[in-house]
Amino acid sequence: MILAQTALGVPEVSAPTNIVTRGFTDKEFSAERAAKLAPYLKVRPLRFQDWHPTAHAMLITRRPARGQVTQLHVVNKPNGEPMALTDGAEPVRSAAYHPKDGNRILFLRDAGGSEKYQVFHLDVAAKKTTMLTDGKHRHTGARWSPDGRRIAYFSPKRNGRDNDLYTMDPTKPASEKLLAKLPGGGWWITDWSPDGRLLLVIEYLSINHSKIHIIDAATGERSLFSPETKAKVSHGLARFDPQMRAVYYTCDESFDFQHIVRVDFKDGRRTRFLTEIRWDVENLKISKDGKTLAVVHNESGVSRLRLVDSKTQRVFYSPKLFPGVIHSVSWRADGLLAFDHEWAHAPGEVHVLDLSPVSSVRWQSAGLDGLDPSKLPIPVSGTFTSRDGTKFDAWFYYPGNYFYKGRHAQFSRLQVSGGLPTVIYYHGGPESQFRPRFMGGYNYLPGELNVVLVCPNVRGSRGYGKRFLAADNGAKRRAVMLDVEALRNGLNEMPNIDGNRLAVMGGSYGGYMTLASLTHMPGFFKCGIDRVGISSFVTFLKNTSDYRRDLRRAEYGDERDPKMLKVLEEISPLNQMQKQMKEPNFQFSPLLIVQGANDPRVPASESAQMEAALRAKGQTVWYLLAKDEGHGFRKKANRDFQYLATIEFFRKHLLGKE
Repeated sequence: MILAQTALGVPEVSAPTNIVTRGFTDKEFSAERAAKLAPYLKVRPLRFQDWHPTAHAMLITRRPARGQVTQLHVVNKPNGEPMALTDGAEPVRSAAYHPKDGNRILFLRDAGGSEKYQVFHLDVAAKKTTMLTDGKHRHTGARWSPDGRRIAYFSPKRNGRDNDLYTMDPTKPASEKLLAKLPGGGWWITDWSPDGRLLLVIEYLSINHSKIHIIDAATGERSLFSPETKAKVSHGLARFDPQMRAVYYTCDESFDFQHIVRVDFKDGRRTRFLTEIRWDVENLKISKDGKTLAVVHNESGVSRLRLVDSKTQRVFYSPKLFPGVIHSVSWRADGLLAFDHEWAHAPGEVHVLDLSPVSSVRWQSAGLDGLDPSKLPIPVSGTFTSRDGTKFDAWFYYPGNYFYKGRHAQFSRLQVSGGLPTVIYYHGGPESQFRPRFMGGYNYLPGELNVVLVCPNVRGSRGYGKRFLAADNGAKRRAVMLDVEALRNGLNEMPNIDGNRLAVMGGSYGGYMTLASLTHMPGFFKCGIDRVGISSFVTFLKNTSDYRRDLRRAEYGDERDPKMLKVLEEISPLNQMQKQMKEPNFQFSPLLIVQGANDPRVPASESAQMEAALRAKGQTVWYLLAKDEGHGFRKKANRDFQYLATIEFFRKHLLGKE
């Protein structure tokens, strides 16, 4: 989004050069509202990446103040000013210091949202960045060996489908070696043994079925580590004990939730940890001396960190945090523990725990860059019940005022006669989960337009046990619309919600949910916004990237099976809408479609065919395409314009304002 001055000195909005629009133009947008939205878009989230191996410093990713995309920064002391290490037109992903040398960093970067990630090596002292991989194919999961002499990563470049394991001496890119040919596209390294001899890797077959393997780092020989079971088991994490006495891993074997299992090498004894906590373990890190486990549970969407004695299983510390999400956890050799935390008023802050004695320091905070915190809501959860008895939750971001009364923070909801307009915001995945977090530019909806954001976790969402997670797989996906009905009807009955002014919005699978809601319940929602969503499961499975296709078939169903094909055709929004178009008085709710041209997951053809069908029938459809983006927008100018289009669309089609 660009605010410029006309020849007469009047400010106007201009779309970025790589943005294509149809059905609307940037000239229709208000420069005054764009300026009012700007503080919500100025905020720069940060994420912890790694501890410096020798100095009291850490690596984070954050967008520079005048930059367009996320870059690497180093922070040399608590609350110190981050110093940028990289620049460029494309964002940096997942970075790590050399385990012995703080002047060497490994990181990933792609181009134009293609997700064809390349592995880069940064020499900090020389300020020199070198691309180690071929620049053509996709590379993921790059990590250093414990001695720093090698790196390992995955790529499907052998045949475009199977994600094989490669190693390389990063000082000699020509030394790349295919270490192990691996079947399928779902592989990642979960740990490397301290002596460098063995790799623990996860083979992901579906959200409900994954296995742990051990790969010899010299020969590539692979052996199954997780036990063979009759029922499908999901294994999430695996860690070597630092003294190589055991392996810790998480699984849902015999339980509905992911829990910790320790397997001792000496006698093969299996010990289960913290099974009394009926929530998924989402992160597990072991201190360098092996005495303490840092365990993060996902408790109904809220991250809870516990420090656990590895011998006694005693939980001896759990920090008190605002309800939010812990994205990463990392131990230093000296026993310090870093974790980053995001919540409704903080787009990222890094905390450091010292265990001798236990104390906590907030090392770094993204801050709000001048955004008024009093306008930022604190989310609250509610529960809905579908007519088949399925219960699911939703997080509500209400308009109102955040204030302090003495030392205690409080939030006062806005009460309006007749209720408030509401946007239902579906998460992606579908094996994801909406969690209480900072909402970025969408904070403008409750903050300035007095619109309620309702963020549901319908059946199939993670975090509520494996039965709930599998409740939408394959042909069972039809039942998700029962949750949409329960959500819509439940909101209609709430006195603080205006049931006549409901909209739907979502990205990826959330885009599908948006389209499915509009076609399944025509006329019940005033409008919708579909970002990179699936319009037809059949064409999606045909055109998604080869390395993803079988993994998506495990979730959505195999279109090569005639019975499953019929189901997929039945639940695809494009097919449902085309049937409805035969009605003489066909009317579709106004729709904004947002798409990245280089999307490797949900190809741009999914959006294009939905737009074409609606436009052919004279329906109201706004279309926004970014030529330099993929599965979601990552460049600030593009994101800013997308948010402005969202606000203008909802003003007109939800609120009825010009």
